[in-house]
Amino acid sequence: FAWHPQDFDKAARQTAYLLVNKILFYCVLQAKRPDFPPLRIQQGLVRGAQLRKILQSFFDEVLKIDYQTIYTADFIDSTAFPDAKEVVSEIGSLVGMLEKYDFSKLGYDIVGRIFERLIPGDERHNLGQYFTRADVVDLILRFCLRYEDDKVLDPACGAGTFLVRAYQHKKLMNQRKGHEEILESLWGNDIAKFPAHLSTINLAINDLAVDHNYPNIIQEDFFALPVGNEGFDLPASVRKRRAVTLGIAEREVTYPRWFDAIVGNPPYTRQEEIPKAGVDKAKLIERALKVGERRIANISRRAGIHAYFFVHGMKFLKNGGRFGFIVSNSWLDVDYGKGLQEFFLRNCKIVAVIESKVERWFPDADINTSIVILEKWGRKRERDANLVRFVYLKKPLRHFIPPAQDMWEKQVERIAAINKLIKTILFHSSLYESAELRVFPKSQKELWKEGFDPETGKYAGAKWGKYLRAPSIFFRVLEKGKGKLVPLKQVAEVRFGIKTGANEFFYLTEEEIKRKGIEKEFWMHRDKKGKWVPNYVIKSPRECKTIEVRPEDLKYRVLMIHKDKKDLKGTKVLRYIRQGERKGFDKRPTCASRKRWYDLGHQSPADGIWFKAFNDRFLAPQNLERYFSSDRFYAVYLKNRTLKNKLFLYLNSTLPALFVELNGRVSLGEGALDNMTYEAASMLILDVSRQPAFDGRIFKALRHRPIETIFMELGVTTPDEVSLDKVRPDRRELDRIVMGEILGLTEKEQLEVYRAVIDLVRSRIERAKSTGRRRLTADGLDFELLKNTIVERVREKPRR
Repeated sequence: FAWHPQDFDKAARQTAYLLVNKILFYCVLQAKRPDFPPLRIQQGLVRGAQLRKILQSFFDEVLKIDYQTIYTADFIDSTAFPDAKEVVSEIGSLVGMLEKYDFSKLGYDIVGRIFERLIPGDERHNLGQYFTRADVVDLILRFCLRYEDDKVLDPACGAGTFLVRAYQHKKLMNQRKGHEEILESLWGNDIAKFPAHLSTINLAINDLAVDHNYPNIIQEDFFALPVGNEGFDLPASVRKRRAVTLGIAEREVTYPRWFDAIVGNPPYTRQEEIPKAGVDKAKLIERALKVGERRIANISRRAGIHAYFFVHGMKFLKNGGRFGFIVSNSWLDVDYGKGLQEFFLRNCKIVAVIESKVERWFPDADINTSIVILEKWGRKRERDANLVRFVYLKKPLRHFIPPAQDMWEKQVERIAAINKLIKTILFHSSLYESAELRVFPKSQKELWKEGFDPETGKYAGAKWGKYLRAPSIFFRVLEKGKGKLVPLKQVAEVRFGIKTGANEFFYLTEEEIKRKGIEKEFWMHRDKKGKWVPNYVIKSPRECKTIEVRPEDLKYRVLMIHKDKKDLKGTKVLRYIRQGERKGFDKRPTCASRKRWYDLGHQSPADGIWFKAFNDRFLAPQNLERYFSSDRFYAVYLKNRTLKNKLFLYLNSTLPALFVELNGRVSLGEGALDNMTYEAASMLILDVSRQPAFDGRIFKALRHRPIETIFMELGVTTPDEVSLDKVRPDRRELDRIVMGEILGLTEKEQLEVYRAVIDLVRSRIERAKSTGRRRLTADGLDFELLKNTIVERVREKPRR
């Protein structure tokens, strides 16, 4: 609660909806159980406390049998009854109006819709309720709920959509299955009272006439629920409440130790919000990564909370059980998703990862989502052999799944349609594509190999999103490139450029150096012939105009000072060092970490450089004269330097632009495409060690001319305009050799590569333009407004 106007509004609305839910549910329950007294409010009440006491007397009657999640009073209930005549009058009017309806004649489906629609669609965001669509829920359930007796857990159940739909699925499997029997197999948990309250109601209304109507809804922090080698252990506080409800001894309370299916839509919480939840909460979340003292996953602190739901939830699942979540799709590609990828590969068969190309499954929430279906599996050999189906839907889910209806025939038809979609997904063991969807199967062994770093001996992560979203030609390139494409790290080492910690101290123009009188040994070095040459440094991408770094384009020189101060006595460079210390450069973290803060160490110039960020110009300059490079670039060191001409010619062809678009990530601002060190090192390249040398005339033609934007290089601005004769002749000749002669792509396929590159770059830049600069907010919280509110409150606080 941040004293934000929206927070007060949200609290007021939740309080109102909780009260209305209680009143309405009592009316529905009383109609089915005539032994409960009809709900009536006497005329003339004006005090909220009196009204609260009267209503609670009715609610206490219900508490004698169950529904504690709904009717147990707490602090928030007291706020619903202010001593305001108009509020008391409105509540009395609502009760009077409901008295006129005969709820005994309403079907449970009608009652269910009343509760579902009690919260208007435009109010759900304000109440923190993102209701998962029924078609998404049913698809996940058909993957995960395989038998009528399966025990199901939703660890963040919200309003209970997954559990209610699971109830219906079980009923469809066996029409003779009783209400109490189905409820016993469905378990939900939510940390907040409001959603736990809604879940209980939505499950209970399936049959209010039975005596044992006890939905298993726990209101606890999921990460506080204990689970160990012996499975789930229901908290003592929950067991006590359940024993009272059932009228049995606490030791007789039964609950599943393991679940057959875990499903849900865990909260989307940004990584920076987890520490703000408090020390205890942070410890609970960290504990989710362990079974006892044994750590079972390494999840980055930057990961969203959904990652921890996967890990903790897996402990509740029996071996062979299914796990289905809809979550943010960030884990597929970002560095901090590697821990989740590794956890899945080590503990599960990944059944399917599903995304939509044409619709957002949560239009109200500003996230892109994927459906993840897992099967807990202990045997490594079978996990490795499992084919993961990456599924990209080109049509909305409603195209595959008919709308949910109450008629038996329509429900059966809907389930059959979902089963048909699932069978289509699971049938294909090689790339399949139609106008409706694309399925890209990939074995878990291949995924592990792709993400494993042999140098560190650890899983480093990989870009799995490409198997979902990449254009079709990308997969054809991979197919035709089998045995010819390898990660860049196989032929070269990729490192950061020089990280100075104080560029304004270390990078100087020759004019500045001469003006300061710095001795040449600190800004020059001797080449192989013994000649003094400047310490040229490639500082900015703007200085890289051609595919060969030229000294006339480089503005700065880098200082290389490898002596102690005592050995610099009487030099101009020592005076310059002391000037830097007066400016505080020596206190900066990077500088302070060095033995001599002003000594960059003995740097080895790279064979070439790779940009850390790309916009619409793609090139990889070769560093023939071995100049130094800044940390705006990655330094590329070939393991076999005789391959340098071949490697850098390939890197300056068009194909790497396709790979980098699918391998990088879009940053804020102008839509630049960033790639981290590990992403650059993992990028696929032509295995130049197996290829003959390129025609030297191509290198000569390209090396002296400026490289323009990809739109100018290909001579078009849209994919539809692409044709081979519009491509720059020297580029076209290089691409013809790389894509045509070496990889065996037809001219038609080469055109598809060009179209894909133009489409990807254009879409990225257009998205950045359309997004613009938004005011800094998170989950509807306006930081500027919050700051002003706090300042005002501090000013209002009386001085002591």
